[in-house]
Amino acid sequence: MTFESNTTLRPPWLNVARAAWIALSLSALIVFTIGTFNQLQGPLPSCTTPGTECGPWSISQEDIQLGQQLGMSGQLLFLIATAVLWVPRLGYIFVAGIIFWRKSDDWMALALSLLLTLGITEGITDVGVLLPLQSTVYALSIALFVLLPFVFPNGRFVPRWMRWLVLPIWLAWLASMVWTQLLGLVSLIWFVPAAYAVVHRYRRVFNAVEQQQTKWVMGGLLSSFVAFVPILFSSFVFPPTQSTPDRLAFMFLVYVPVYVGVSLLVPICIGVAIFRYRMWDIDVIVRKTLVYSVLTGALALTYFGSVVILQGLFTAITSQQSPVVLVLSTLAIAALFFPLRNRVQDFIDRRFYRKKYDAAKTLADFAATCRDETDLDRLTARLVEVVQETMQPESVTLWLKDSNAKPAPSASSRQALSLMCSLRSLLSSKRRP
Repeated sequence: MTFESNTTLRPPWLNVARAAWIALSLSALIVFTIGTFNQLQGPLPSCTTPGTECGPWSISQEDIQLGQQLGMSGQLLFLIATAVLWVPRLGYIFVAGIIFWRKSDDWMALALSLLLTLGITEGITDVGVLLPLQSTVYALSIALFVLLPFVFPNGRFVPRWMRWLVLPIWLAWLASMVWTQLLGLVSLIWFVPAAYAVVHRYRRVFNAVEQQQTKWVMGGLLSSFVAFVPILFSSFVFPPTQSTPDRLAFMFLVYVPVYVGVSLLVPICIGVAIFRYRMWDIDVIVRKTLVYSVLTGALALTYFGSVVILQGLFTAITSQQSPVVLVLSTLAIAALFFPLRNRVQDFIDRRFYRKKYDAAKTLADFAATCRDETDLDRLTARLVEVVQETMQPESVTLWLKDSNAKPAPSASSRQALSLMCSLRSLLSSKRRP
């Protein structure tokens, strides 16, 4: 069962929606500007002061002071430390503005762009008398976020009974903003029906374009979370109460760039889903993400395991540690990179991308045939077989330029190359609508 999506706004509702978007976005922008300015004017927390609570990701005054002792600019370090606050939010505003400019007649696109602009108020507290406005704007962003998986991208509740869950869940989210101990329970209550709605609509309702739009938005949300988790756990290795050069290097060279990068994934993926630009590349991105995530984890475990084992053996033999162990482990990782990447990619292709894997194997076999075979009749017969195996069409017709004379070997090679290029084009476009 499929539904025709109609999310186009027309006057007078179009003018009302645009006016509401402008008013709410300006309110969020004012809250964000004042809160960010006040935070930039104030000092960073001192995590060594008794009674001060600092998360493992906090950059403290002690970190800045250590950087200055090492000859770095304190102002530059402070600017980089606060980049996690304002850089992602500037990305949200930029993408939301483009969506509003180009697609404001689509209420679904308008809602997503409004979610981005209202989301910039998250974590903004130092706004003085504007705190009620910040709470109201942020509550509206929560409402849009709760609604998103039930209606994106065609604007319909499927199954229909899902619409009766949205209001209670939204009220529970508001309650969790007051009683934070309820946040985990409320998140679970929302996640289960939201995940069911997305999977059900993806499999039974969406067309090919809507499926790709869902992949981009949900992929952006999940990727930003998954990519940040290892960095979050790694930050516990460098607690903010112990400011060291290693912690300084990790926070400014790893944590801040990764946090900013993964935070920008959300607006970028939403923008691509709305404008449908090169939207089909999400399959390539997911595939590469799987490959390199598994590869990174395997190489990291191999590296640290080899360091621990070799260092233990070396210490047991010589009663001292040696930097040679690090060199040998690094060389081993460099030697394992390409073979391990090929094996991981082969496994993921066979497990999750079987159709593409089969097509790639077929193309490789046909390429080998083109290299070894000079008989044009056999090549054309093999091409027809390959197309039937991979694409399974109702009928196959192959047209070649007629020639009275038998082609020379060089001409046959050119024909074989032409056939191979034609097959490559067919297989690469197989999954496109």
